[in-house]
Amino acid sequence: MSTTGRIYVGSAICLAALVAVLALVGRAGTDAEAGRAVEVLAMEPADGAVLPDLPTTVRIRVAGEPDPGRSHIVVYDADRIRLDTGPVVPDGDDGLRQQVAVTRPGQLAVAYHVVTVDGRTASGIARLTVGSPNAAAPAGPADATDDGAHAHGVDPMGAALLALDGLVLLAVVILLLRRPTHGAA
Repeated sequence: MSTTGRIYVGSAICLAALVAVLALVGRAGTDAEAGRAVEVLAMEPADGAVLPDLPTTVRIRVAGEPDPGRSHIVVYDADRIRLDTGPVVPDGDDGLRQQVAVTRPGQLAVAYHVVTVDGRTASGIARLTVGSPNAAAPAGPADATDDGAHAHGVDPMGAALLALDGLVLLAVVILLLRRPTHGAA
């Protein structure tokens, strides 16, 4: 096969791989449920609550089945100290539970990001006051600066584009490293 023929065959293979990657990305992006918001049905303690006791758990119920592996609940006090302990665990068919270690009265901020098994999401921040029945409701967001507080899995679009970059790089390297099999005319 001539050099030109090999280039055409290599280009055709790269183009076929590109089409396959784009089809995969297009299919991943067509899920009708993905990206839509899921309704938060209840939160315990509720946003704006003033509690006389220190809570040991935070619970969130949503209109769907939450995925504990892709969801998280993070609790901070007014000094921006993280109070959640352990992983988020299922709480029935439609809820999640997060253990917290609140050691003193004060204001808390509960930041949550719930992802359901069908890809719908809900996120927000609830503020509450604990250990002081006469205290005012908390104001202002807690600054979630912990790098592990908002971690997610691999983005399918980013992974597909990275794979495409790899294919293009491989094709370019192969073309650059090829040596002509016959003398130049």
